Amino acid sequence: MKLMVIGLGQCGGRLADEFVRLHERARSFRKVDILTGAFAVDTDASSLRGLASIKAKHRLVIGENKTKGRGVGKQAALAAQIAREEGFKVIDAIRQSKQFAESDAFLLLGGTAGGTAAGCMPVIAEILKERYRDQAVFGICVLPFEHEEALEKINVENTTHCLRSAKVNMDAVFLIENQRYVKKGMSWSANIAEINKAIAGPFYSLLCAGEEKKRSHIGVGMLAASDILQMLSGWTAIGYGKTLIPLITMPWDKEGDENMSGRKAMDEAISELSVQCDTKTATKALYLVSAPEKEIGTDLIKFLGEYLKSIAPGASIRYGDYPIEKGLIDVTVVLSGFPAIERIKPYLEAQGKEPPAPVSPTPAE
Repeated sequence: MKLMVIGLGQCGGRLADEFVRLHERARSFRKVDILTGAFAVDTDASSLRGLASIKAKHRLVIGENKTKGRGVGKQAALAAQIAREEGFKVIDAIRQSKQFAESDAFLLLGGTAGGTAAGCMPVIAEILKERYRDQAVFGICVLPFEHEEALEKINVENTTHCLRSAKVNMDAVFLIENQRYVKKGMSWSANIAEINKAIAGPFYSLLCAGEEKKRSHIGVGMLAASDILQMLSGWTAIGYGKTLIPLITMPWDKEGDENMSGRKAMDEAISELSVQCDTKTATKALYLVSAPEKEIGTDLIKFLGEYLKSIAPGASIRYGDYPIEKGLIDVTVVLSGFPAIERIKPYLEAQGKEPPAPVSPTPAE
């Protein structure tokens, strides 16, 4: 599956940067392309200068006539206004990508608490849906840290606006609970870097599998882009888990051990879902198992399918196998079509439907 990635705001830009590194990894190790382009869009020029992997010409500053390139100061309504006025710049830029026509879907990335992403993501999604009616538009919405919710009411207001609008304008919204990835004993910058890797990482095999060219790495039940597109809708969570397996099978190894290894990997994927949710309420699900070819038997595929069905009994389930890994079994799980998710209920039930009206930004001294 090939995505056109657009990161909005500082959080979104950093995530888009991480997806570029994921793409480079796919090209180096699996000889496939998983992105047709990656762009970072911001109202703050300084945030774009902190990126490492996105090409300079793919870093777009919008709203300079209103913000002088200094950002919107968490004013989501101002960001939305800028996106409505200058969204065409984003569309024109992505259309110039050489592989644009190969895109299977658009993926918008952003943190919901910040003004730029909260205001721009829903508007850019709406423009994309109007221009490309047959193309899916997905979003990765990163929820605020606990301390962000406590520090400023506007962080909650922005998140409320972003989630409500994103649900309307996007085909599926991957929810990311930032707090789940925080590690103690690490610097703030190191934590952010690790969180970005943890958010992007689970997409790696899922995107690579359908683009695989080497015959020995093409699964019997290939999870193609069309399968993924049909199994994504509304609120969505993604998880990844892995279990090491011996490279050499010993005589005393028991038959069926790969099933237990697969279950451990799926258990980890479920426990590491990007947002805490009631899996029983998912209406769609898919899983991809990747392991050495000899480890992927009919029993393992059936076992994992039945196990996922017990976790998400009301979901339609599709699966794929990807015979490529060495020394491990890994499982990617996506649960989608949730009618509601407890974590975001406080935002969706909050009073008021729109963020505060935009005000003119204070001129820089």
